[in-house]
Amino acid sequence: MRRIVQITFALAVVIGLGSTPLFAQTQEPQKKQEKKADKKAKKSDQAPPTGDTADLATERKNLSRVLRALSDAVEGNSPRRLRDLMDERFYDLPRFEDQVTDFLRDNAELRMYLRESAAEVKGDKATLIVDADMTYALKSSATVEKKRHERIQFDFVRTATGWKIFEITPRRFFTP
Repeated sequence: MRRIVQITFALAVVIGLGSTPLFAQTQEPQKKQEKKADKKAKKSDQAPPTGDTADLATERKNLSRVLRALSDAVEGNSPRRLRDLMDERFYDLPRFEDQVTDFLRDNAELRMYLRESAAEVKGDKATLIVDADMTYALKSSATVEKKRHERIQFDFVRTATGWKIFEITPRRFFTP
């Protein structure tokens, strides 16, 4: 009889201890799920609409990539890569392209430094103001180094393939 009481007591303890943690464990994940759902709801309530200033940092990075590609195209003496960065709405693009091609052809070595000073993104349009420095040497006098400094405004438009430049003001920085 004593043995039956011990077994019964042992079963009661095992069942009692086993059910308490199981019960607590089933409630704990449910509470965690509710907390996660609340956090997601709060995040979605606070997130501003797409295309607003919320993703200004991301868009500014994308615009910076286009400017680096422009700098690489100029330093790499590649008018074709430069043209790929321009939008078809770029005013007088063929003339500008010819001027840049002539300028690149006349130079033996060219380095361009672009430092962004201001950016504004509104929907599918963006403006980036840049302090630009260029150091170059003409092929006719390769030992004489020349410098240009200009504050340039780049106007961008978002296309299906990404940001494209549709205006550069002033353009004289890129012309002979």
